[in-house]
This record gives sequence, C-alpha cells and structure tokens, in this order.
Amino acid sequence: MRKALLLLAAFSLGPSSFQAQAQAQAQEQAPNLQPKPPRAVPAVSNYCLPVSAGFLESEAKASDEMKKCSRGDTIVIPARTPGAVARMCDFTKTIVALGENVVCAMVFPERASR
Repeated sequence: MRKALLLLAAFSLGPSSFQAQAQAQAQEQAPNLQPKPPRAVPAVSNYCLPVSAGFLESEAKASDEMKKCSRGDTIVIPARTPGAVARMCDFTKTIVALGENVVCAMVFPERASR
C-alpha cells in the first residue's frame, strides 16, 4: 500500500515538474539571431507605349521615341523589321515572337553601330 501511495505521489508530481521545467525553458532567452539582409528586388519594367506606337508611323519615329522610355521597358516591334529588333532588344532578357510582332525588353541607350 505504501508503494502505491509513493507511485501515486510520483505520478501526481511528475507532470507538474515536467510542466515547470518546460516553462523554465520557454522563458530562457532566445539566441541572438542576426537579421538576414534584404534581398535585392528586381527592377520592375514598364510598357513603353511611345516606342511601340512609333512603329505604326516609321522605324525612325520609334527610334526618336526611345528618349521617353528607360532601359528594361517592354516594347512591341513588328517582326518585319528585324534590324529594329537587333538594335532595340536586350538579348540578355526574354524575347517573345507573337504573330507579326516581337515583344522584348528595351536596351537604352541604343547600341552603337559599327
């Protein structure tokens, strides 16, 4: 009978001692973690309407309109003008052919001709 009482006392004290130990560990100071440096956010490109609309008039007009946009802006070039694609598109970025048009990121300023 005495063993049963001791076991009962041990079981009744057991969970509370575990609980006290868990609470003590929870209150310990967390290790000093260095914050991670923020990741560089890629620049967001815009759609350059002046260049794309300039191709409706002429290739020269589109070239003049490049001043209104910045490097990396998305432009639409007619596929029938491969020279304009070669001059105006950034070949390090994705270039997509959509029917009669080419969609690409603009290189600005224009590459120097040789």
